[in-house]
Parts: sequence; C-alpha cells; structure tokens
Amino acid sequence: MTKPWRVDVLECRGSSYDVGKQLAAAFLKTTRGRAYARRKERRPFAFSLRNAEAALETWAPNVWEELHGLADGLKIPIERAVAEYSNGRLRYPPRGCSAVMSAGLYGRNYDYDVRHYDRILVAIEPKGVHASVGFSDRFTGRLDGMNEHGLCVGLHQVSQAASRPGLVCILIVRIVLDQCATKREAVALLRRIPHGQSFNYSLMDAVGSAAVVEASPAAVVVREGEQLGCSNHFPSPSQQAFNRRNPGSYRHLPALEKFARERLSADRLFKALNDSLSPVFDHRYTTGSGTMHTIVCTPAERRLQIGVGGDAMPSTIDFGSWVRGRPLGLEALTGQLGGTAKPFDPGRRVIVKSEGPAKVFIGTRLDNALFRDVTLANASFANVSLAGAKFDDIDFSNTVITSNCNFNGMQIAGVGVKELLAAYAQRRPEEQA
Repeated sequence: MTKPWRVDVLECRGSSYDVGKQLAAAFLKTTRGRAYARRKERRPFAFSLRNAEAALETWAPNVWEELHGLADGLKIPIERAVAEYSNGRLRYPPRGCSAVMSAGLYGRNYDYDVRHYDRILVAIEPKGVHASVGFSDRFTGRLDGMNEHGLCVGLHQVSQAASRPGLVCILIVRIVLDQCATKREAVALLRRIPHGQSFNYSLMDAVGSAAVVEASPAAVVVREGEQLGCSNHFPSPSQQAFNRRNPGSYRHLPALEKFARERLSADRLFKALNDSLSPVFDHRYTTGSGTMHTIVCTPAERRLQIGVGGDAMPSTIDFGSWVRGRPLGLEALTGQLGGTAKPFDPGRRVIVKSEGPAKVFIGTRLDNALFRDVTLANASFANVSLAGAKFDDIDFSNTVITSNCNFNGMQIAGVGVKELLAAYAQRRPEEQA
C-alpha cells in the first residue's frame, strides 16, 4: 500500500511579529491547526521563560518577536509558545539525514518520524534579517533551507547522549539562514554559538564553497572540501566519543561521498537521493526514521528542486524571483511515503522486539550493514537482504533463517557465508552427531 503525503507551502512577509501572526493564521486553517485549537494546555512547561528570553534576545531577537506574533495569532500565552515552538526544550526524537555538496549543488534527504514532522515548507521575508525558504520544525525552527544570498544549511543529528544548556538544532539552522550570507560567516557563527547537543551542519554558499561543521557541546570541528557527504556521525577522530551506535549513518556516508565524486546534475542528484531504491533512501517510517523530503539547491541561481516522500516528481522554486516579489505559485507539495517501487507499509518493521531479548528482522534491506559485538541469540530473519553485511563478535545461538533472504557477499568473522556453508556440508559424520 502507499500513504499519500502532503506538505503545506506558506509565504510570509513583513515584520517578525507579522510573520508570526501569518504563520498562526495559515496553520489554524489546516486540519491539524483546528485540532490544535481544541487541545488543552499542558503545564508545567518545565523550563525557564527568563532563560529562554535571554537566549533569544542574545542570538535571535527576531525570533523572540516572531514568537509573540505566533502566540497572539494562536491565542495562547507566550510561555506556551516558547515551550512548544522555540528553545524551551532541548530533547528531540532521533532523526536521520543525508547531504551531498558537489559541483555547485546542495542535495539533502531528511529522515524523521511521521508523527512529529511539521509538514510545512515556509518562505519568509522578515524585516531586518535575510529572506529564506525551508522546511519548518515547530514554526520558528528550520530543518534545512536556503536564504536570499544562496547560503544552504541542513542539520544532521549525531547524539543526545551529552548535552548542556545551549541552543537547539532547529533554532541554530534558523539563525544561520537569518544572519549569514556565506559559508565563512556561517562557520564563524557556528563556532560561537553554544551547542546544546551533538549535530553535524552541512553548508554550501552561492559560489559553491562547502563545509561540514561537527558541533558537539565540547568542541566544533570543520571539514571543508569541493566534494562532501554528510550523515549522522562525526568522522573526525577528536569527536568520536560523541558518536552513537548508528549503522545506517555509516552505511549512507560512502554512497553520499560517491554521489559527490560523480558531480551529478541537479536532476540526477535528486533521483539519486529520492529514488525509493536508493541506498540512502530510508524506509523506516514505523520506527521514526523514514525519508520525509528531498531538496536539491542550486545556490548560484537561488533555485530549489523539492519533493516529498519517495519517487517524487520534484517541484521547482525560483527563490530569487520570490524575493523580488513574485509568489511561489505553490499551495502544497504532494507525494507518497515510500515510493512506487517500494511503497510505505505500516506493517513492516526493521527490528521488532518479541518476548525477551529476541529480535525479528522482517522485510527490510540491511545491505552492507555492520554488526559488531551484539547478541543475535534467538533472532529470526525473513525476507531480508543482507548482501555484503559483515558480522563480527556476534552470538548467533538459536538464530533462525526462514525464507527469501539474500546473503550474497555476506561475511561472518571475515569468512564468506558460502564458504561457511560449504565447510559445514563437508563435516565428518562424528562432527555432525
């Protein structure tokens, strides 16, 4: 089956307060907005309004003004607006993201939980800061986007394990879009900002200068180059302590770097990222990490190709024309979760825990996955592709393989599965007893 997917497109101009009120008015016209208006307020908000105000007044005074417009438009107290739509809370559900920066193009997939995704693409032109277009998170935050100067930025979660008081990821992306015009300016700002958690930030500007900023609560490391890939871990040796166990990130990065080396056209890069059979397209919608949207930006032209879900027909946005006063000409982006070749299936589970520690792997691709120092005792595999997967220091006791599994090139402790099976078949009778 497929699941239709729709993302609303909003356009806001004026003062930051006006932008907040316009966002609220547009949101309240949607089905989710009407449901929100009926929802009861939840207290306590478990944060300090004074601290939140101080942080925003220091780093993003325009966002503080926008929050007041949002609060008035939604008819809620400013405390609730800050708690739900700003820097009031630090912890966010895990998310996965991929980016390619090469040949003057910035391409990106955003993978997240269907339940927490805003489903809003917003173009804003507030007075006093740069105009930008990007995917909203909690209205005032951004997941990724491009501003009027052609600067592109996206976030990539690494870990929540170590955190400290600081700014949240979605606000950091928004501040970069609002205040920076070049990669150099963005890197300088990201070095100064207090980072609450560990994230990568992928960057490219209008002249094609690109960087990945590895930002942890302890340090900021910058990787620059003409052909870059970025996923959800820190490659730099000095930042390894902040990485979490994330096989998907390590599996995605080589494919992203390959796309970068190939210097693809905008159309080909979009397909490489958005094809539902792509090695970097994520189908884990039921476990909170399915591909929500794909963007490919041409910063020099202030142009974006955008699609939602998988196997999308991209919509093109001429953001330069919008800044000059023309409308985007889009009310919504539509598509489907998953794709035509491999549609979304709410019954599919990448890993489903059954009774006890046993794991059941059903109907998924784990190609080139690395399993190390974990137990797969009593696990079962069915309709799974493990082509090229590697297992080391694994407990396989009582593991069951049922049907339709692909093991081409898979290795256990450095030995191919075919060789292991051949050796097993040639055992002496006393060994088989």
